[in-house]
Amino acid sequence: MRLSLQKKFILIGFASVLLLTASIGYMAAVKTRDALYKASDKQGRMLAQTVSAVIINELIYEMLGLVEEGGLIDNYMRDLHKHPELDLNFIAVLDNTRKVISHSDFSEYGKRYEVLFIEKSLQQEEVALRKTMDTPHSTYSLEVAAPLSIEGKRWGILYFSMSLQSVEQEINALIQLIVSISVIALIVLFILIYFLSRRFIKPIIDMSHAMAEVEVEMSEKAIPVFGSDELSRLTENFNDMVRRIRNANEEMKVAHEKLLQSEKLATLGVLSSSVAHRINNPLGGLFNCVTMLRRKGDEKDFRGEYLDLIEEGLVSIRRTVSQLLKTVGRDKVEDQRSDIHDVLANVMRFLDYKLKNQNITFLADIEPGLETPLAPHDLEEIFLNTMINSIQAMPEGGYLRVAARRGNKKVHLIVEDNGAGIAKADLEKVFDLFYSTKGRGEGTGVGMWMTYELIKKYNGDLSLESEEGSGTTISFIIPEAR
Repeated sequence: MRLSLQKKFILIGFASVLLLTASIGYMAAVKTRDALYKASDKQGRMLAQTVSAVIINELIYEMLGLVEEGGLIDNYMRDLHKHPELDLNFIAVLDNTRKVISHSDFSEYGKRYEVLFIEKSLQQEEVALRKTMDTPHSTYSLEVAAPLSIEGKRWGILYFSMSLQSVEQEINALIQLIVSISVIALIVLFILIYFLSRRFIKPIIDMSHAMAEVEVEMSEKAIPVFGSDELSRLTENFNDMVRRIRNANEEMKVAHEKLLQSEKLATLGVLSSSVAHRINNPLGGLFNCVTMLRRKGDEKDFRGEYLDLIEEGLVSIRRTVSQLLKTVGRDKVEDQRSDIHDVLANVMRFLDYKLKNQNITFLADIEPGLETPLAPHDLEEIFLNTMINSIQAMPEGGYLRVAARRGNKKVHLIVEDNGAGIAKADLEKVFDLFYSTKGRGEGTGVGMWMTYELIKKYNGDLSLESEEGSGTTISFIIPEAR
């Protein structure tokens, strides 16, 4: 479901406010909770220090025989436990063996507490605290243990537990208050965001709807302008744009008719250039054959060999014309396979004269028996286009190398020369239609474009590396299976 700009504005704004409010509320609740717990800890320490001082005095009086043993301490324990503001669960005095010598609950008297917290407290000189949970009631308590010692004399520890239920209730009340305030704030802010969206987003939505309704043939579509702010100026610019589009449409009608004629001429030009290029390559070989026949035509074997070449060239021209006439607009190529060595040998019979005439050394590095899923005629076209370019780039001689290898279920073809090379600025244009750096009569700018299209038809890929003055390397990668 696609959301309108106004709904997105409301959702994003509301989500942002919700996240901000929740974050602030959470941080406030955490800080307040920590402050309340710290206040409880402080209260527990102060109570422990106060009560332990009183009990030490009582123990000294008992040791001196000034008061009855245990009587005052027991009464003091029970009185403290009854104070509601202290909220004590229990309070007790333990001797150095962890035995209860006084307790707010008389039934605990004489018991020995095997609690690790008490054991550690007997070894310390400072008040110890820990927070525990009362499992049946799911409430927290603060346990406090204070040493009963003075001037190296140690009688035991003061051990008591304070309920934190009131603190938890205060924290819960605070959380409810924060949630209530947050909900009210969110409602108010949602209403504010809604009205802001209507003020700032709705004009843009109205403009979007108007743009969707605008048609080049219809009369002018204008939006009413209210106010003088940025949105109003945007609306005025939109109305002006619609007027310009309507005027431009009238001019486009005339230009469209001219463009149709230009496209027809361009299509005819591409077809003519393609036919001329495909025919021109074998024609070059035929002229070479005629030249050789004039020189050595008296020799029977030599004449027969070159007559066969002439026949092959004429068959290639006929096949080219037939193919182009029958397959214009066809996407699929013939499902044939080619032996790379054989196809290259046929191509070399047409180019051998040019190579010798320009003193170019040819090197072939073809894996024996290597086949590729290209139709022979298409592979010949690829070799001719690339190799003729290499020959024309070496008017003073050089070397031309063709290599083919199989790897990773693909056939890798390389055509490499040490000719004039291509300028870095022209590398991206090599495979463009009608692009050529050759002189007049030497090229039409179609050969490399046709090579690119052929490779792509066979789901292959190609790359070009060249440096001006150092030569050019063209690499083809063709899948073995189509």
